[in-house]
Amino acid sequence: MNLKKWLRKKRRQFKLAQLTKQGKACSPKQWVFIVGCYNSGTTLLHDVIASHPMVAHLPREGQYCTDELLVPSEVGLTRVWALQPEMFVPSPRNEPDAEKIKRQWCAYMSNPLLPVFLEKSIPNAARIKWLDKHFPNAHFIALIRNGYAVAEGIHRKAGQSVEVAAKQWQQSNRIMLDQLEQVEHKLLLRYEDLTSKPAESLDKVMTFLGLDAAKLKADKKWTVHGETSNIRNMNKRSLARLSDEDKHFIHQEAGEMLDAFHFSPD
Repeated sequence: MNLKKWLRKKRRQFKLAQLTKQGKACSPKQWVFIVGCYNSGTTLLHDVIASHPMVAHLPREGQYCTDELLVPSEVGLTRVWALQPEMFVPSPRNEPDAEKIKRQWCAYMSNPLLPVFLEKSIPNAARIKWLDKHFPNAHFIALIRNGYAVAEGIHRKAGQSVEVAAKQWQQSNRIMLDQLEQVEHKLLLRYEDLTSKPAESLDKVMTFLGLDAAKLKADKKWTVHGETSNIRNMNKRSLARLSDEDKHFIHQEAGEMLDAFHFSPD
């Protein structure tokens, strides 16, 4: 870890320690958690929902606004947490302090007086059941995207092989789908539907959350990972970066789920 990152981490730890002592847990009417694999559109969906005037949100992923949740990059699992899922699924041995998280998140919320709190952390796919137990009226919105495109993104951004990236996609989605089965309030969306039919998809999301879709700023341009555009499907560009050999290896590693969702390499 370089000096700049070390100093940033120490400053964050100091601030979180202060929030733990002084902060108060908020009581929103609803907690909303966005889950999904890396490169699946979760940041885009988060930012769109966060534009609603009744929704409070965090400045970063919730895992960085608390010291109670394990961060993959800090344990050598950058963008591949699902290779070691036991480290992230809460158990009596490693259970986070939910009340402490609430106090810390409350202090970071854009407006803690709003009725809906929004959070997004990729590894929370492993914590869905736990979050549902500890966060009242929790609603989960899960995104799933073409695994070929996701694997390309993980490979390009994290330097993982396409095989490892494909394994992360399949493993994390398996865990997510299994945990979603165990909670009451959940909505599964395909990235491809969100980007091809944004108005229809976002109306479905707002209905699920009991919010007025007309108050969303869905037509504006969004900046995600340094690129600004309207809501649109980026699969074609990702797929074009893959060789035939890459596609073969991805299917070899994650073919079961790719086929189950009818995801194509073209």
